[in-house]
Amino acid sequence: MQTLMHNWYWARGSVGPYTVIASYITATAAYGYETQIVYMLARDGKIIADDDANVSFEADRVAIDGKTGKPVADITRYTYHDADTRYVFSFEREKTILQAVLTDRAPLFKRIIARLIGFDGAYHRFTGQVTIERFERGVPMERFEDRAIWELMYFGKARPQRVSS
Repeated sequence: MQTLMHNWYWARGSVGPYTVIASYITATAAYGYETQIVYMLARDGKIIADDDANVSFEADRVAIDGKTGKPVADITRYTYHDADTRYVFSFEREKTILQAVLTDRAPLFKRIIARLIGFDGAYHRFTGQVTIERFERGVPMERFEDRAIWELMYFGKARPQRVSS
């Protein structure tokens, strides 16, 4: 996986009658750090949205994690939009329940080799609030909130963050 993926967010949430499985994947440098979204939204067990081309991803309030040195977003948002309907699934981090540098538990020799080849993997698991909002022609129709767990995995070194003005 580390030859293909630099990092990804992965989330699954159930809130109200909705279930979402979503992932935002960033490829390695060999693939130009291209991104891909994997997305499935169901209502009452029936898939209602799964065309990744209609989904956008946003990460807000991004800061560097002190233990792993990786950028971590407080809010990740997947927005599905087609015709007149828009679904916004947001995950708001309240707590990081796991931070792991993937080489920490490896024997010394393997840690040295990992550093020499540039492996800098890390794993994070978060808890917080998941919210879904449904809009029809821009008008809010539904909103549900619940608790969720989601993840962030890094195989590559953290890339410099863009500075916004």
